[in-house]
Amino acid sequence: MASSGDLPPRGEFRVPRQQPDERPIQRRPGMDWQVGQALLQGFVGWSAFTDVEVDGGTTDVDGDSGDLDSIPLIGGGGQFKLGGERLDFGLEGLLSLGGRANATAFAAGGGGAAVAVDVDLLLFELYGGPFASMFLGEKLRVYAAGGPLMQFAEYDQQGGTFDNDGSGFGAGFYARTGLEFVLPSRTLVGFGVRWSDSSVDLSGGLGDLEIQGLEALITVSVGL
Repeated sequence: MASSGDLPPRGEFRVPRQQPDERPIQRRPGMDWQVGQALLQGFVGWSAFTDVEVDGGTTDVDGDSGDLDSIPLIGGGGQFKLGGERLDFGLEGLLSLGGRANATAFAAGGGGAAVAVDVDLLLFELYGGPFASMFLGEKLRVYAAGGPLMQFAEYDQQGGTFDNDGSGFGAGFYARTGLEFVLPSRTLVGFGVRWSDSSVDLSGGLGDLEIQGLEALITVSVGL
């Protein structure tokens, strides 16, 4: 039989002390993007330009009336996070390569008549600027970015008396946005759209290559 010294004082109820929960806090998948960490992105796509033309030279050429506005492309780059919690922000830099052989365009002939010409076009672009990114839940990321664009073009046209070629550098600006889904492997797969406006000064007296419009992209990102 227990002695009175082993019993708690009358009216006192002892609550067992609970041990603190020392389990580590689990971050939700796809959300752990640290400051200073780069998210690498590759893409393939197709352009749907609203304006592709050469003007200011010996002959004006309209490319969007043919099929020069539709160009396959491939590229990649990365987004470098500088800060943010719920809304991530930082700087991005990307490059892309696109081209089209034997595309149809129309040159202004004598008397204002349009003459069909075949055009080979190669475009190399380097672009970048600030971006903002946000995870919506655990499986979806949305982002937007914009900034300056530098461009190099190789241009060659043939048809009738219109046999010219030239190359040159130019500049412009871009804006893009996209959605990406987080896979269990932490790879992100999605799609995006980029709009750009640029002008390239072509050699050989061809004039300026003016390009404006959209690109549709399929993206794959890694690094989280």
